[in-house]
Amino acid sequence: MKHAWISLVALFVISSSTGAVFAQTAFPMLMSLKPVAVQIGTTSEVTVNSRYSMHSAESVLVTGGGVLAEVVPPEVKKDDKAPNVVALKIKVSVAADAMPGVRDLRIVTAQGVSTVAQLVVVEDPVIVEQAKNDSLAEAQVITLPATVCGCIEKAEDLDYFKFKIEAPTSLVFHVRSQRLQDRIHDLQAHSDPILTIRNAQGSTIAAADNVFHGDPFLCHRFEQPGEYFLEIRDVRYTGNQYWEYAVEIHSRPFVRSVFPLAITAGKETKLSPIGCQLPASGAGLPPTLEVTLPAGHVENLPHGINRLRLPFADRPSNPVATYITALPTITETTENNNEAAATLNHQPSTINLPCVINGRIDAPGDVDCYVFEAKKDDKLSFEVKARRLQSELDSTIRVLNATGATIAENDDLRVGKRGSQDSWIESLTIPADGKYVLEIRDMHLRGGENFMYAIEVTQARPYFNLFADTDKTNLSPGVNGIMWVKVERKNGFTGAVQLHVDGLPAGVTAECGRILPDKGTDGCIVFKATPEAGRAVSPLVIRGTGVHAQADGQMVELSALATTYQEMYQPGGGRGHWPVDQHVLAVIPPHDIRGIKLSATDITLKPGESKTIDVTIDRAPDFKANVSLDVTMTHLALFADTLPPGVTVEGNKSKTLLSNGATQGTITLTAAKTAAPIERQLIGLTANISLNFVVKTTFAAEPVFVTVSVP
Repeated sequence: MKHAWISLVALFVISSSTGAVFAQTAFPMLMSLKPVAVQIGTTSEVTVNSRYSMHSAESVLVTGGGVLAEVVPPEVKKDDKAPNVVALKIKVSVAADAMPGVRDLRIVTAQGVSTVAQLVVVEDPVIVEQAKNDSLAEAQVITLPATVCGCIEKAEDLDYFKFKIEAPTSLVFHVRSQRLQDRIHDLQAHSDPILTIRNAQGSTIAAADNVFHGDPFLCHRFEQPGEYFLEIRDVRYTGNQYWEYAVEIHSRPFVRSVFPLAITAGKETKLSPIGCQLPASGAGLPPTLEVTLPAGHVENLPHGINRLRLPFADRPSNPVATYITALPTITETTENNNEAAATLNHQPSTINLPCVINGRIDAPGDVDCYVFEAKKDDKLSFEVKARRLQSELDSTIRVLNATGATIAENDDLRVGKRGSQDSWIESLTIPADGKYVLEIRDMHLRGGENFMYAIEVTQARPYFNLFADTDKTNLSPGVNGIMWVKVERKNGFTGAVQLHVDGLPAGVTAECGRILPDKGTDGCIVFKATPEAGRAVSPLVIRGTGVHAQADGQMVELSALATTYQEMYQPGGGRGHWPVDQHVLAVIPPHDIRGIKLSATDITLKPGESKTIDVTIDRAPDFKANVSLDVTMTHLALFADTLPPGVTVEGNKSKTLLSNGATQGTITLTAAKTAAPIERQLIGLTANISLNFVVKTTFAAEPVFVTVSVP
């Protein structure tokens, strides 16, 4: 998902350090921010909490424009050579025109770039929870509007805030907590907050639980002036010191979504906001507001899912998700389109392809049907965009022929490592010329105002997706860094993919590998820093190119940007992934491993032949921990393998575990007798240090090329 407010182009040059040695250390793993929100147009202090020390913190990276942050140097004892700074203060300055919403935040240290934390940019003053507010009698007094920040830090923790209503009014209570924890690397259990509003006597007058995933949202009309209480807790009465929350409380309009969801770029569009306290709505009445977006309103935004602020008369709305497309959009008519058989003979329901259909499941049990004509062997794709755009719809779609028989159906989709409750029928081969029906409904037969959808209907085209694992690369002169890239090929594309990288800082070069054709291999990129690189950090853009041969012999060039995944420590000790906004490369001082020397970097194997690479590592003084050598990315399971098909590591002929300070190891590669010829496939030879059961710090050797010769 691409957001209009995320900037991928930034370069920070960090002042040169003294070249200090940080042996047996790990990059920081950020756990929480206190408070987790900052107000637009202000400068404030935030405490970053982490696993592993941030004592050498130098700078702060925040995605998106309008937010700058700097490290407040921590106080440490002069004789403490390795202070354990797991709570670090930073100063965050937010511009007056910054976009509200959630940003990725990282700390750059001499040990490397940290994992991601989440920072919320809000419009109202931030009020931080006091130490003692666990009962109605101890409720913290707050003045509205405000964003209340706190933490459900222990079991049975209840936080109370008292506020006063002077006259009848409606208030929005928007909680962010569980959603802020998806990208936290080592937070295996997530909060499940529930919000309750109580009157002066302590009686419940309103409550909300799961609205935005596990987070509550409430819009409540207060008819009686007086004192009221806000209560927030975990619905299971559990807690965690890192379960931060931010509750935005205000009387402004709140737009949850819009109809239609899809906007054709360069075309004037009228949108009807869906939410509460909208300018044209009264108490208990549905909204009647329409907002016109001029043709040029979205011209500078990338096609895809973006966040827009609607131009209300007095001030822009909160950011709302929309889908921007180059395709023509059509909107469901008021004609009855609930039954496939009746729709087949009803002219207004016929759609022309390609297009994006904007519609809504208006009521429980509603089914929407659209007729299209197709030719035998046409390959069509039908992708629903609804839940990803804050719709409540849990879609299911199917395609029926003229007799009413189902020829394809789908419930949930999956892209890369993550799934969605949206639906997707991809590359459906049409069996015969004729009319067909596209049907959509809610999986649970629900419906209502916020059950909108946009269905992109196109001719299936060959393409590929790329996924970078992981989200950060740390290297220093003498020790290289590495990134692994996987491909997901679609709709007949089977070709090779050449990798590329943009945004390298001065003094850093990259050897970009390729992903071999068919089911082949994964790819890697090896980064090298010269001594002139200094201390630099830069977000990178990873992309790939390929060529597809069409049936008519025409060659089509394909390209894709890589989605960056941060590794996650899953419950039970597994390794999972979550997409983040940037891959960040940092040049850091010498680390636990100072160098990796290889006896050979260009290996040619005949089918059936084995060859051994001697590996010598240069350890930092006093660094005696185990080091494991590898040419694949293996963390309890195999995640990436750049070896040519038929080439394997001979474990019983290799020495890959270097323990008790050992510096000599070997990697033996063997080509199967049936191995196909391949020329100079880039592989990554790495030395890895385990930080915990799942996570490793990885150092790369010089690029290694493997050739399998012709028999």
